[in-house]
Amino acid sequence: MKPYRILVVKSLLIMLFVQIGLQANAQKEGKVAFNGYKGTYIYNLFKPASAEHPDGDVIAFRLDRKAQNESNWQALYKFSTPSNYEELKNNYQAAKNKVFEYNPTTAYTADEVWPIFKKKFNYDSLSVYLTQQPLAIAFNILLVDTTAKQNVVYQYRVIQLKRDGTEQHKYTSTPVSANDFFITNKPKSAGRKTTGDVFRIEWRAKATAQIPEVLLVKRSDGVKMPFNRILTTYNVEHRGDSIIYTIEDNQVSKDVLYQYTISPVNRFGGGAKILSDTLRVASLDQQMLIPKIFTATADSIGNNIKLNWAFIKPDYVSVVNIYRSSEYESGYKLLSSTAGYNYIDKTIIPGQKYYYYLVVVDKLGRATERGIKIYGLVHQIKQSDPPANVVVRNVNKHNVVSWTDYNNDTRGYYVYRTNEVGGDMKPITEMIYFDEKAKRNYVYTDTTSNLSPTIGYALVSENLSNTRSGFSKILYLSNPNFRVAAPVIVDFKKDGKGIYLFWQDTTVVKQIAGYNVYRKSGNSSYVKVNKTPVLGFKNTFKDEFLFNDNEVSYKITGVTNADKESEFSNEITVSTSQSVYAPNSLKSFTGKDNKSIILQWQPSQSEVAKYEIYRYVRGADPIKIAEIGAKTLTHIDATYDKGKINYYFIKTIGVNGKTSLPSAETYAGNR
Repeated sequence: MKPYRILVVKSLLIMLFVQIGLQANAQKEGKVAFNGYKGTYIYNLFKPASAEHPDGDVIAFRLDRKAQNESNWQALYKFSTPSNYEELKNNYQAAKNKVFEYNPTTAYTADEVWPIFKKKFNYDSLSVYLTQQPLAIAFNILLVDTTAKQNVVYQYRVIQLKRDGTEQHKYTSTPVSANDFFITNKPKSAGRKTTGDVFRIEWRAKATAQIPEVLLVKRSDGVKMPFNRILTTYNVEHRGDSIIYTIEDNQVSKDVLYQYTISPVNRFGGGAKILSDTLRVASLDQQMLIPKIFTATADSIGNNIKLNWAFIKPDYVSVVNIYRSSEYESGYKLLSSTAGYNYIDKTIIPGQKYYYYLVVVDKLGRATERGIKIYGLVHQIKQSDPPANVVVRNVNKHNVVSWTDYNNDTRGYYVYRTNEVGGDMKPITEMIYFDEKAKRNYVYTDTTSNLSPTIGYALVSENLSNTRSGFSKILYLSNPNFRVAAPVIVDFKKDGKGIYLFWQDTTVVKQIAGYNVYRKSGNSSYVKVNKTPVLGFKNTFKDEFLFNDNEVSYKITGVTNADKESEFSNEITVSTSQSVYAPNSLKSFTGKDNKSIILQWQPSQSEVAKYEIYRYVRGADPIKIAEIGAKTLTHIDATYDKGKINYYFIKTIGVNGKTSLPSAETYAGNR
């Protein structure tokens, strides 16, 4: 019932890719350490090696650890790949207690794996077997640190040990702690079912966060009893936009009220943060109370919804309680109670969707959990009346529209506007939803500026069946706030010979015959650039001007046929100075003789006069150690501090005399 094995196979393949990457660059950190239920789990990505079966000169490994606030590494333990059957068998026995989940019925054993491994002493044919954590730990592919403290961030390092006692390759994990939580959406109660002595419990969560890998399941054997972890079968299913969690528990007793919780965790059982709803289950024989049929039939002519149901054992049923809501998730209220097998709901509003569920009480007084939810919807085909008593007034330079609605099935309203008498009516609002608090009287304020000299307004209503009314009477009024609208500068573009400006006309009805462009340089005043207005159908202008590295600002005005000029548009400022950028991809290498450090970099994207190279050690200020010509992209530093880590960065000096910001740093030296 658990699909997590697929996830682990996928994760192991990912580890193999990580292995390739880390072997290519032993200094690079990788995500190879994970918090778990019984400690921190670290992947050993090297090939198998032991004294009897070495990997070249490598015969063993060492696991090191350091806390984030520490500078020195601590050796945790040395280990090697099992070289014989007894060693693998002993490792496997110990591994059973170190993993989050161990199922003896599905687990591979050392007896099955050893004959395959001993043929070549490599992992080429073991990929399926090593997806199981006990075997991965037995082969020392998966290492466990059970001494990690709860609130400490650690890094781990796996090192190859050669026969002569020296180290070969190593790699380091990214930081990991027990507080690296597995963040997912909270599993909410979805249902429960008892079949004989088996409980089947279900939770549901939105699939908008991390997809869970495994589950931490806990159970309380009574309302006031503590919760303890149980090992039981479960399923995690991604269905549509939801994650469905299902557990089955067959270790139960009758007449005990059990409580269950789940926490999604990573494949090692770590990161438990989100706790589900608590679900209570008892071994009660309620199958006879579950309706085998529950339907809703809408009657648009009679304006009602008829509910029908049937039971497997109707003689056991005492009362059927019917609950209804206009929302799926919440808001349910008791609609009626009956001892029959149907009910007609005559209190509905056409176009409103209604949800129903049943709660059944048997003749012993026991009530079921709610049943499945169904819905009914009666459509209203005819149009509703448009809003009445529409009034438009100009208040504080804005047009205020008010109206009254006498319909009982209104979903909402739309306000329409035209900018000329007899012109097209266009909606200017999204739906304004029906509000009971408004008591049928509504107000909308049109804050749009730069409207035409004459404006008309009308209202349309929409009922719950999504059918819209016709227009209310169109009301026109003169616009006392009419003025020539200023254009809006939306963009600019620089090229070698000038600056292009781009703008938009913001008037609703075309009023502009042309445009004037104004410019100021530095702290000077604005001056008009164009001798004659830019034609009204254009929205761009090129200003050819010798900028001399100055900052230039622009504003634009609109001009009517009557030579009436609008106010200034927004201001846009263009920096014409040329930036200087640092070089890219700075790297450092220790020379073969350990007497020098070699620096290499990629050229700056600017016009370069020279590069300045800086060096520092922790606790000291950076010093300039060299100036390099523009075409040189490497430098050898033979004067570095050989007892410390040396840090380097480079600045670019441009041909315009400007200096860039420091490049990204690199470091080398004694580690």
